[in-house]
Parts: sequence; C-alpha cells; structure tokens
Amino acid sequence: GINAEYMGNLKLPFGREKMGFSRLKNFDLYRKPPVDLTTPTATGSLISVVCAVIMAYLFISEFILFLSYETSSEMIVQQDKGDKLHLNFNISFPKMPCFAFSLDVMDIMGRHEIGVIQDIAKTRLSGAPENFGENLGLYNEQPTDDQLQAQATEGCNVRGFVAVNKVPGNFHLSAHGQQHLVARFLYGRVNVVHDIHRLYVGDHYLTPKEFPGQLHPLDGTIRSTDNEWTTYEYFLDIVPTSYITARGKEVRGYQMTAHAHSFQATPGQHMPAVYFRYQLSPIAVKYRTKRRSFAHFLTYVCAIIGGVFTVAGLVNSMIQSTVVAFQKNVLGKDS
Repeated sequence: GINAEYMGNLKLPFGREKMGFSRLKNFDLYRKPPVDLTTPTATGSLISVVCAVIMAYLFISEFILFLSYETSSEMIVQQDKGDKLHLNFNISFPKMPCFAFSLDVMDIMGRHEIGVIQDIAKTRLSGAPENFGENLGLYNEQPTDDQLQAQATEGCNVRGFVAVNKVPGNFHLSAHGQQHLVARFLYGRVNVVHDIHRLYVGDHYLTPKEFPGQLHPLDGTIRSTDNEWTTYEYFLDIVPTSYITARGKEVRGYQMTAHAHSFQATPGQHMPAVYFRYQLSPIAVKYRTKRRSFAHFLTYVCAIIGGVFTVAGLVNSMIQSTVVAFQKNVLGKDS
C-alpha cells in the first residue's frame, strides 16, 4: 500500500497554498456582497442601459480619434542659412510682345539688375482675333527688324524663376530695359494686362495634398483693362514652413499671402509694369502630424468606463435614497 507518511507530505503543499490564497483575499479591494443580499430594481436597470449606451458612444468616438491624425504647429526662428530664394512664375501678357519684356530685380541690399534673362523663357502668343493666345513658339532673342515689326501685335508668355536675396525687395516685369524698342515698334505704348498661371516660392511646385497651407494665392489671377497705362503691384509675405508627416518625412516649403493694388501711371513719365514686392518672415512655422499613442487611447477608455460607471452609481444611489426617504415620509403620515 501507499505509505501514510508519504500521503501526509503530499497534502502539505496544498494546505500551504490554501493558506496563501486566504491571506491574499485580505487585499481584495473589490469585495462583493452575496447575490442573495442584492435586489435588482427597475431604476437601476434603466440607469445601467443608459450607462452602457453612453459608454459605447464615448468609446466609439475615442476610437475614431485614435485612428485619425492630429496636426500641431510651432513657431521657431528661421534657421535656413541659404542666401538665395527662388521665385517661380508663369505669366501671360496677351497685349505685350516678347521683345519688349524686361525683368528687373531690386532689394534693400543694393542689388539692382535690369534685363535679367537667365533662367527665363519667353513664348510668343498670337494676337490675331482668329487664333488669339495661340502658342507661336519660343522667342528668338536676336530678331531682325522685320520680325520685330511683325511681332508688335503679339502677346508673350514669360516663365522661369529669379533667384533673390532673402531680404525685402521686388522684381518687376516691364519694358524698362527695352525702351528703345518700345519707342520704335510700339510707339511708346505698353499694356501689361496679364494672366498669372503660377507663382510660387521654392525649388518645387507643391500641391495642397502633399503640403497643406496657403501656397499659391495668386494662381489663376487675371488682370484685364482697357487702360494701357495701368501699373499693378502685388505684395507678398513669405513664411518658411516645414511639414512633418506621420511617417517622419519632412517636406520644406513656403507659404505666402498676397495683396494686390493697381494705379494709373502718368503717360510719358512712368512706364506701366507689374511689380512683385516680397519680404521673408524671420519666423518659420513647423507642422507635425501624428497619431495618438495606444497608451493615450487606453487611458481615455479607462477614464470613460470608470467615469461613467461612477457617475451612474452616484445617480442611482441618489435616486434610491430619495425613493426610500419619500416612502418613509408617506408611511409616517399614513400611520
């Protein structure tokens, strides 16, 4: 048979384990009364249903927020050490031929260049009514007198970029550098009505999908008037901006605000032009897109469940206490 002493030793660990569990029960913070000592009520059931609906609604709302992205922004002092800024443009002048164009650049550091042609392309546009605005090919920078005379009624598309210092200044499109040609073939008359197809800052044309913000406020601007002595001014405030995606990729660009103004130049004294006056903000803006952490989501879920459950318990206790007090008063009067 089995040795009794062995059986006694076999039972000893189980007895100790039972004692350990009994001691552990002393630390129970969620002690419950026996089921037969609790009584369900209609009020408690109604509050429980409402509580469950509220918790489900708040949980779903928090879960949707957890799956979505949030964008935060901060402003920092501009740290870009580059000394040049690219201002890109694509503008059509339907009533000004290509040979009359001059791009001039000025800034507060003393830069003053007239007739900038580097990184600029000109395309002739038809001025004839039957094919107005039709592309006639690139402009030849060394035309003959006969070609200049033939092009006097044409328009011009000017596109490219100008590299400017990161200080306040302006670049303007006019005929200041070609006044001898204007006097000879246009009889001193210049009309700078224009269509701005694109005007942006930086090395690349960014779309709102890849870089949210105000990037191209002047795109699609059309200025037309019968007064050929009208001068146009655009005031550009440029803000360096970086955008960090949820995957950690950083995209750099420039936001821009623009204000327009026009006035009538004095014939014979001031030649009409299109001015773009710019200034760069010393403060850069950084946007960061990220998703809430799972720990944040878990904390809010626990807060929702615990908060709603606690409030529901307080409401239920108040209702029960009120009902009991009312019943006692009624019974006391009846007796």
